[in-house]
Amino acid sequence: MSEEQLISGLYNIFYYSAVFLMPPLILSTAVAFLIGLLQAITQIQEQTLPQTVKILVIGFLLIAFGGVLSAPLYSASDEIFSRFHEYAK
Repeated sequence: MSEEQLISGLYNIFYYSAVFLMPPLILSTAVAFLIGLLQAITQIQEQTLPQTVKILVIGFLLIAFGGVLSAPLYSASDEIFSRFHEYAK
């Protein structure tokens, strides 16, 4: 296997990993901002409230859309591992 093919495969893995991670990160940032704004308005000083809500929202997102988000990452990983015998040459 040529070096260009290996670099291309690794690039695909990194790209699909970013695609998998971006929606939960963006959603958790938005939720944290809204919860922080709500806490500032109501002067609630509970520290575990934003963490609990973010965990629940990210869990729901991954349950609802985890298959769709992880499908490209799975196929790229499957392609790399199915061609693993070519890397040693």
